[in-house]
Amino acid sequence: MENNQGNILLKRLLASFNESAEEVISLFNEDAIIEFPYADSAGYPDRKKINLDTYFKHINAGLKNMLNLRFSDVRIYPMENKEEYWAEAHGEALIASTGLPYAQDYVMYFKVSGNKFQHYKEYWDPVPGLKSFGGAQGSRDIFESNS
Repeated sequence: MENNQGNILLKRLLASFNESAEEVISLFNEDAIIEFPYADSAGYPDRKKINLDTYFKHINAGLKNMLNLRFSDVRIYPMENKEEYWAEAHGEALIASTGLPYAQDYVMYFKVSGNKFQHYKEYWDPVPGLKSFGGAQGSRDIFESNS
């Protein structure tokens, strides 16, 4: 199970968050769909379901403010069709704009096509982000700067 396509791709994705937004985007098909089902709760009603261009802008702005982003306890669960997966991970970073630590547990669903992400859905608790990013406005300032 360690060498399945989803395991390799998700681990590349988590590592790429510390490289660049371009590296992250290179792991997605051009017509990929990205979803954040709880985006409304964090003040982002327009980010519940987005395309790759919007995702690039979101992470290009946000990752610059998430210092030393690291993931642990990564668990990947392939579904029978071997194209769809569920995963869990714990993430931590220091938020540069507030100086506060950020810790989050993520649950992800993703579908792979052509060795890239075709569909990526990320579930997270909005409360830790709102606290660490400085509320809804602080979060928007972080993830919308330079977008």
